[in-house]
Amino acid sequence: MTRGGAKQRGTRRSAKASVTSHVNLDLQPAHQPVVESSEGEIEEEKEKVTSSRRSFELEAIVGDAKIEGVQHFEIQWKGLGIEHNSWCTKDEMEIEYPETLAKYLRALENNRANVSKFNRLFQYAKGQSISVLNTVDDVDCPEDFTYINHNIYSDEVPRPCTPMFWCECTNGCHEGCECASERNYNKDGRLISVGKGRIVECGPLCKCGDECINRVVQNGSKAELELRRYLHKGWGVVTKCPLKKGTFVAEYVGEVITTDEAERRGFKDKPQGLTYLYDLDNEFFASDCSDFSIDAKTHGKISRFFNHSCNPNMNTHSIYIEHRDPRLHRLAIFATRYIRIGEELTIDYSPGAVEGESVKTDPCHCGATNCRKFMFF
Repeated sequence: MTRGGAKQRGTRRSAKASVTSHVNLDLQPAHQPVVESSEGEIEEEKEKVTSSRRSFELEAIVGDAKIEGVQHFEIQWKGLGIEHNSWCTKDEMEIEYPETLAKYLRALENNRANVSKFNRLFQYAKGQSISVLNTVDDVDCPEDFTYINHNIYSDEVPRPCTPMFWCECTNGCHEGCECASERNYNKDGRLISVGKGRIVECGPLCKCGDECINRVVQNGSKAELELRRYLHKGWGVVTKCPLKKGTFVAEYVGEVITTDEAERRGFKDKPQGLTYLYDLDNEFFASDCSDFSIDAKTHGKISRFFNHSCNPNMNTHSIYIEHRDPRLHRLAIFATRYIRIGEELTIDYSPGAVEGESVKTDPCHCGATNCRKFMFF
C-alpha cells in the first residue's frame, strides 16, 4: 500500500490490514433459491423474492446460474446496492420481465469476443475449472499474459532461504505437533479465523503427507470459477459453486519484484489503469513499507482478475510454507462469508484507506451500499 503522496504508485493493492473489521459479515447479498446447507446460511423464503419484485423497479439482469437443475437469473434493483440482488427462475422471468429476459438471452447466445486464448490458458489452472463469458465487448485475453500457478522471482529479489522446522508425524499432524500448534483449518479444510493474518502450513520436509489437514493452500483451490466481462469494471470473477466462509479461493501470484521496480512500473502503467501490484506488507506495521511486491500484469492466475469492492467477500492472508521470511510471504485469498453461486468475488484493494488521509485515484464502480466512490491509496 502506498503511503504519502511522494510515493504514489497508482492502483496499488495492499495485503496490510486485510482483516474482517472492514467487512460486514452479516450482509447476505442476493435472495438465492433454497439450497441445502448444513449451516443454514442460504435458506430463504420465496416470499422474500416475490416481495422484492413487487416493491422495487428492475435495473438489469446481471447474471445467471443453474441451481439444482433449474435456471435462475440474478436481478439488480434500481437504487439498491448489489447486496440486495434477488434470484428468479426462468419461468418467473418470462411472466414478469419477458422483454428484459429476451434481451439478456440474446446477448448470451455467443460471446462477443473470441475467448479461445483464455480457454487455452486456463488449462494450466491447477485443479480448478474456469470458464469465460464476455457479452459486453470484443476484448479477449491480454496478448502478453502467461498463466502461472506459483510466484516467479525477478533477478533482484533474494530467494527465500529461512529454513522451516519440520514434523515427524505420519498420516497427518496430530496433537502436540509443532506444525499444528496454531490450528488454522477445521476438518473440512476451511479457515477457522477469517480475520487471522499469518498462517503457517506444513512444509516440504514434513513427514505428515499430502493429505494433512494443515496443507490447504499448497494443495490448491477446487473452486469452480468464471471470468466475466463487465461494462464499467472490465474483467471480474464469479463463483459457479457455493463457497462457505473460510474456503480457500485462490492464491495471488505473479512476478515478485523490488519496491523500486514496483514504483517504476506503477507510474508507467497507471495512465492505462493496468497496474496489478500487490505489496507484501502483511507482516509490517502501518508506518513501514514493504521491500517487495507481486506484479500479476504479465504473469499470474485467475486471482489477477479479482475486482475491488468496498464491501468485499474475501480477504488476503500471509502464508508460510517453504520458509518464514516475512518479506516474501505468499498471499492466499479466503472467503470471509458464505458466497452464493453467481456472486462476483471481490477483495478490498486498500483496506486501511481513510478518506482525507489517503490519496483518491480512480472512481469506484463496486456497487456496494457503503461504496467509498473512489479508490484510495
